[in-house]
Amino acid sequence: TNRMFLATAALAVLAIGFAVYFVSVRVVRDAEDELSRGLIEAGKLVAQHRATLVDTLSTEAELIADLPRLKAAVDTGDAPTVEPIVRDYQTRIGSDLFVVTDRNGYVLFAAGLQPPQATIVNLPGITRALTGAESSSFWPQPTGVLQVATGPIAIGVGSPEILGTLTVGFLFDNKLATQFK
Repeated sequence: TNRMFLATAALAVLAIGFAVYFVSVRVVRDAEDELSRGLIEAGKLVAQHRATLVDTLSTEAELIADLPRLKAAVDTGDAPTVEPIVRDYQTRIGSDLFVVTDRNGYVLFAAGLQPPQATIVNLPGITRALTGAESSSFWPQPTGVLQVATGPIAIGVGSPEILGTLTVGFLFDNKLATQFK
């Protein structure tokens, strides 16, 4: 009877062990599949947000660069004249980076750029904007990555006179990543 009892108990333990193993493997696989779907969905949301942000950034930078008040202030080449006007524009669009340079690449106003530099003509997009072309790029920052749009501040059509550049950027950081979960 003891052998019969041990055999029955061993069979029961084996059956329960197999069932637990089968269920746990299935649960883990389903959890991993759900996590993968969630990551893919989050990636699509981030890509969509980035594309929308690039379009918005470019449009805002282009519209602000075309404002007569900004053009007149940048044409003076005087940083104290440019600052209140540009600070107002930065506040209105809520950008993390807002840089205005003169026609030589010297900074007339910089907010959000760390560390502040006397000239940022060597940064991506600035040199290109001084030739009249718009660009979009990423700038690494200690807390994340800035999505940046840079364009010329110009007067005229066809062969415009370049007065300077406007760079606008928004930060992709942990706070934004948390919003996307």
